[in-house]
Amino acid sequence: MAQTIGYIRVSSVSQKDNSSLANQSQKIKDYCSLNDIPPADILSEIDSGGNDDRKVLTSIKNLVQSGGVDTLLIYKVDRLGRSMLGSLQFIEICKQHDVRVISISDNIDTSSDQSSLLLNILLSLATEEKRQILFRCSSGRSMVWKQNKLPYSKIPFSYRRDKSGDVIVDENSKHIVQYIFKKWNLLSKMKHLTANKRMRRMLKLLTARGYTYYGKKFERWNIRDILKQPLYCGVISWKGETKESSYEPIVSKRLFNQIQTSF
Repeated sequence: MAQTIGYIRVSSVSQKDNSSLANQSQKIKDYCSLNDIPPADILSEIDSGGNDDRKVLTSIKNLVQSGGVDTLLIYKVDRLGRSMLGSLQFIEICKQHDVRVISISDNIDTSSDQSSLLLNILLSLATEEKRQILFRCSSGRSMVWKQNKLPYSKIPFSYRRDKSGDVIVDENSKHIVQYIFKKWNLLSKMKHLTANKRMRRMLKLLTARGYTYYGKKFERWNIRDILKQPLYCGVISWKGETKESSYEPIVSKRLFNQIQTSF
């Protein structure tokens, strides 16, 4: 049987002001009472809006899609998604399954033609804004790529960004990468060692020397990622294209290429 559900969320336990769980809950109860809506079964969640895998919201989505909800009440639209577009897309899913959505603070009720028109306008604006952001990001990345620089924010171990945002070698960990390449090259020549034994020996050697990966013990996948990262020999790759980078290399191309044949 379909039911009326209220969804409330805060990002942290200590959150106060008008967005507290208690305040959101009371607003929903008052709204139901004043508008002759059956009392809502209020589901609460303490999680960041940036988390797309919120358990309670996911369970509500499943209920919506299975026909277990007829009305969803929220205090504010931004409780639903990590962005306005995400929130509006969730509401669209509800509308597709004939679920009435009421946002008390925003004065939105999808059973109203006026609210539906407003939501459609907001959805169009949010979609276009996202398209523009993606276009600007893509254009910016292409420009950076043309300068022989990394077009993305994540950088490999032993590189860091200076105060101006430029990628430079981290002199404090550079020797670790060099050690890994040289030692792996030696180990790969020991034909009696299987790939598994080679990796175990490498991990033991790193631990014995006190070498860490961002303060933690090295794992197998850390070693593989380092040994396969072309930036260490001055090469960058993006969208299937490879070229010389403008960054300082840490190992020679000859050593890097030798390592690639050992996998």
